[in-house]
Amino acid sequence: MLSGFIANHDDIIDQYSMDERSTEKDFLRATRLLEQGQREEGLHVLASLLVQHEDWLKTAKGRPIYEAIQVQRAFSLMHLQKNLEAKPLLEEATRFDLDRETGSDVHCHLGRCYHELALYPEARAEFERANALGVSEEWQPVFHYYYGYTLYELKEFRQAKREFILCLQSGPSGPEPTLRYSMLAAASRKLGEHSEAADFEQRAKSLKHDCR
Repeated sequence: MLSGFIANHDDIIDQYSMDERSTEKDFLRATRLLEQGQREEGLHVLASLLVQHEDWLKTAKGRPIYEAIQVQRAFSLMHLQKNLEAKPLLEEATRFDLDRETGSDVHCHLGRCYHELALYPEARAEFERANALGVSEEWQPVFHYYYGYTLYELKEFRQAKREFILCLQSGPSGPEPTLRYSMLAAASRKLGEHSEAADFEQRAKSLKHDCR
């Protein structure tokens, strides 16, 4: 009986070793697909990993790969604007043991996800958590725009205006300048700053005209 148990135990170890190698190989393949912009294909590979290696991913050794798979799935679904599918994955990811930058990105994505679903108090809480961890330079324009837009929807117009100004100062990536100036105009108008609002509206119209 003991020899049979040992043989079976060795088979399990060999299987887990094979699972580990196979999972890591397929995860790298999925990551390359995502980096090349082939998000649907990458998502398919990641979803397949969860089914094919379910038992190993539940082990302590497999847990980091499982978390990486879920984070990548969540981020890719957000890029594809599949907010409802991304939402539970992002909510799960907030409970992972992530480094500060990845954790901040998770909260930024979840804040934007909640914003798109008109869950504004929840969105604000996630943006505040991201800010506490430190928002990466890459995320700054998008973060300030959607945090500002969320505050605007919550009628916190002074803070919203501040975020839209920071968005303008954060660089060219992210929302178009016309959108930034339009929201600055809207927030200024709500604050009774009509002269500034008119100036921002004019800038938005000029930029829109220049893009034609």
